[in-house]
Parts: sequence; structure tokens; C-alpha cells
Amino acid sequence: MSGAALIEVPLIEVRRPGLQTTVQDAGRQVRALGVPAGGAADPVARRLGNALVGNGPGAAGLEVTLGGPTLLFHGAALVSLCGAPFGAELDGAPFPPWRAVAVRAGQTLRVGGTPVGARAFLAVRGGLEVPEVFGSRSTDLRGGFGGLEGRALRAGDRLTCGAAAPVTARRAFVAPDLHTPLGPEQVLRVTATPDLTGPLEGALLGRAFTVSAQADRMGVRLEGPVAAPHDPGRVSVPNVPGMVQLPPDGRPILLLPDAGTHGGYPTPLVVIRADLPRLGQLRPGDRVTVRPVTRPEARAALHAQERALRQAEGSLRAWFAPAGLPATAGPCAAPYAGRHAD
Repeated sequence: MSGAALIEVPLIEVRRPGLQTTVQDAGRQVRALGVPAGGAADPVARRLGNALVGNGPGAAGLEVTLGGPTLLFHGAALVSLCGAPFGAELDGAPFPPWRAVAVRAGQTLRVGGTPVGARAFLAVRGGLEVPEVFGSRSTDLRGGFGGLEGRALRAGDRLTCGAAAPVTARRAFVAPDLHTPLGPEQVLRVTATPDLTGPLEGALLGRAFTVSAQADRMGVRLEGPVAAPHDPGRVSVPNVPGMVQLPPDGRPILLLPDAGTHGGYPTPLVVIRADLPRLGQLRPGDRVTVRPVTRPEARAALHAQERALRQAEGSLRAWFAPAGLPATAGPCAAPYAGRHAD
């Protein structure tokens, strides 16, 4: 936009940080340098939250975990909260999830807790402006870099957003079919690796594990011991989010975005990409069962998910297309996004 008078840059003051609130975006692509991917643990919430406010899919926002922050907006903003159903209020009035909401200067957004799931993504039009590290604004808590000084938010922090033309909040919604499935019972689809031996197959597949209290952005440890193979001579191999590690204590670990890039434990299973957002929503006490699928089935699931997400993103962003420019998809072009009746 050339008219500086049309640009607003909201300033957000953190009054209460919440349990663990961090700046996250789409993550990093430098694993070859030994740097974890990072990024929002529920990428579906990140993508759709950004689309609702007219941002690109990789714009930085706030990842809220279990207990949310209280934020004072010193400037007008357009905000969305997507993911687990956190209770939220804007100046005491209910703040609806999964839609774009206009926030006036001086208003306070309070995000509480969630009865199911673990995380939500708070997107602000323009995206949060923090320095990029290795091509991403995401916070790496273990490494202590990225985001806001490499740490979770603290009371008194101030955040700014990128410049964006103000727009009227649209009555757009995202079809619930696209939301990341939540709940205390989760079935994760997995593919096998050469580490999956006959005994491990019987021990891992078709049984329910309980998510332990050891759950963070690096990994989720499962309760329920498995007889883990022990090989002192095993070499370290690359890790990726979604791998199921089997350490010597026999308690499987599901790797999340902040997991290290290499490890020496056996990894007999890998959660398929289409189900990675579910990992970010697991909370202690949830029950997890893994179900094997073939690689063609995994690819088909990812293609179906990606097609639906892109249709929804295209439809939502069409609301923000400048007049006279063709939109990639109209508001009624897909069944995954539309207009609220209220």
C-alpha cells in the first residue's frame, strides 16, 4: 500500500503471559545445520488462523498452550484464535474462535483454558514482527533463540505487528471438518520403518498408550512400557517430527516440532504428515493408539487434507483481495469456508 495514512501497526502489551505462550510461524528449513524445525505445533490452526485475518500462511502469531495470556491492544487489530477451544473474552464479552474479530485500541483480550486439546494459534493481521533467525520468527525454547528473545512471553512484553491496511472483519467461518481433531482418545496413522521388528509390531500396534506429564514442544512421552531393543553400537540417524522414538526405558516418545535433528534410539514408526497437527494437540492423560497405513494411503490422506486447506485458504483470502484484482477462489467456491448467518 502506498498510502501511509491507511496503515495501522497494532502494539500489543502482555498483561499476563499464560502458561506458555510463544511466537511461532511456519518454522525453519535448516535441519541440515542441526537446527530443529520449530513452528506452530498445530499447523492447521496456524494456516487457517492467518487466512481468516488475510495473512500469508507463514505469518508469525502466538501459540497458546493450555492456559492463555491476557493482552492489551494499544492499536486497532484484526485477530483470530484457532485450534483447541480456549475460552476467551474481549473486554468481558465472549470472543468467538475460528473467525476474524476486530479489536479496538484499548481493548483487552483474555484467553483462558481449554477442556480438550492443548494449543491454539492467535493470528493478528499483519503478523507479529520479531527478528528472523535462520529464516523464521519461531521461538526455540530449548535453544533460546527466535521469537521474543528465545523465550515464552512475560508480563510487560510488548509486541508489534507488520503493517497492513485496515479492513472490516468478515463474517467468515471455517468448516469444522477442517479443524484438527481433538479429544481424549486419538488414533494416529503411522507408517513402518526398518526398525519395526516382529516383537515391536506386536507391542506397539493396536494398543492404547496414555500421554504422560512429560509433554512439550520437543516430544510427548507415552506411558506403557515396551521391550525396547538395546544396541550400543547403533549410529545416530536424522530425526523428523512425527517419528516414534523408543528409548531404553521402553516408553515411546512422539517427536514434535522442536525435537532435535538426530538421535540414536530406534524409531520403528512415523506418524503420517496429515496427522502431525494432532500431535500438537495431545495433552497429559489423553489415550493414543497407532494404526498402520501404507505409504500410498499416507500420501492420499495428505493430498486430501492439503486440497481442502488450500480451498479454504483461497476462499478466506478472497475476502481481502483488493478491488479489481482477481481472487484465486471466491467465497462460495469451496465447502470449507463461508459466511456466518449472524
